[in-house]
Amino acid sequence: MATTVLAGAVGGAGTSFGADGSPRLRTVADAADAGGGKYDVTGYGITMSYRPDTRTVRGVTVVTATAVEALDRFTLTLSGPAVRSVTVDSKPAKSFAQTGGKDLLIVPSAKIGRRARFQVRVEYDGSPGAGWLPTTSGGATAFEGSSSAWFPVHEDAHDKAAFHLTATVPDGWSVVSVGREDPVRHGSTGAAFRWTEPYVDPADLAVSIDRFTVERSAPAGGTPVVNAYAPGLRKSTKPLADRLPEILQFLSRRFGPYPFRAAGNVFVQVDDDAPATAPQTRPVYLGAGNKRFMTLDAVVHEQAHQWYGVSAAARRPEDDCLAECFAAYATWLWNEDRDGVDLDARYREQVGAERDDADFWKALYRPGEAPGINEYGKGALALHALRRQIGDEAFHRLIEQWPQEHRGDYVDWPQFEAFAQKVAGQDLTGFFQAWFRGATVPADQYLWPGTLTSGPR
Repeated sequence: MATTVLAGAVGGAGTSFGADGSPRLRTVADAADAGGGKYDVTGYGITMSYRPDTRTVRGVTVVTATAVEALDRFTLTLSGPAVRSVTVDSKPAKSFAQTGGKDLLIVPSAKIGRRARFQVRVEYDGSPGAGWLPTTSGGATAFEGSSSAWFPVHEDAHDKAAFHLTATVPDGWSVVSVGREDPVRHGSTGAAFRWTEPYVDPADLAVSIDRFTVERSAPAGGTPVVNAYAPGLRKSTKPLADRLPEILQFLSRRFGPYPFRAAGNVFVQVDDDAPATAPQTRPVYLGAGNKRFMTLDAVVHEQAHQWYGVSAAARRPEDDCLAECFAAYATWLWNEDRDGVDLDARYREQVGAERDDADFWKALYRPGEAPGINEYGKGALALHALRRQIGDEAFHRLIEQWPQEHRGDYVDWPQFEAFAQKVAGQDLTGFFQAWFRGATVPADQYLWPGTLTSGPR
């Protein structure tokens, strides 16, 4: 099943949460050193209303930021809606202009000093931009990574910030986003839904609006769960959603404690070929009506991304195996644990089936180039081979320690190679060259490591 996790580079100033749940502060200097741009966003406060009948949004977003350098102008990104007014620190901007249908260039009335905190208030309305997808039941969902379709954002992907959303829709409709929700408020203009997540990359945000059936649970001492079903989807997808506590418990045993303070799933239907995605805390399945792809393995895959791809996020596109390869192998681990699947036999079968397919064996790590679709197939094989190369004990220690030590950070593939060698106590240079950097079938010493053999035992 096609899966998208969009991530970028080192996070900016703001509050993240360490493995023990305690705040970890990043400084403005950290953001500058990380290439975070000329300013660092610490918070987005979004108040919006959406009309499903006209598919239009009206919103006010307050962006709180700190200047890394002195600013006489700066840019936010907003595609679709027209900007009506902009203020900086409560003063009307000297000028603002939407250029190229996406960039919002803002000139404040006075220069913003280096390291100064400032607030930008943007009022806008109109049809959301690219990535705002209509559902077959009359609602809409924002594709993960398309935040600029519905609110102005520092589209840097280096810049995590606090996220606060208040979204009003007509009675009978619901809004589901990331993080934790506050109680719904009903008024003369409809129902207001509020969602908060303390530290998130805008590339890992999503919002969905539909006539949802929403189910909430809060197990004692556990993570609050919100599952949302668009019309016609609850019967087929609820049995999958009901397995979420079990899935999270399993993944926590493999990858360490769940990295966030909320969880759940959102099931909508855009079309049968629409992918599943993994926004922070709450995956969205865009083709949930397609029973061929809407499977338990798909839920395991997307939830695994909360560790691999969202919390410990790929720094650049070429590092994406750190998301997709591990999420793909998470389903193997699940099948082994829950269904008793012989993974060595699966491995041998897939190697035999794909041996002559040159595209399947393309490199999983190529500097400056994102991996191809083969990361879902070859990636899982490569990790199983790594498991047999270093042994079960070292492998399970590796896949647990990596997301915990890099919780809330951005990581690259060379870092993982070095980390794996340290954990395993082995020189894995040849193995990584053969499986991840090479573009041909690995030599037999790497193709059949450890207890693996080319034939049945």
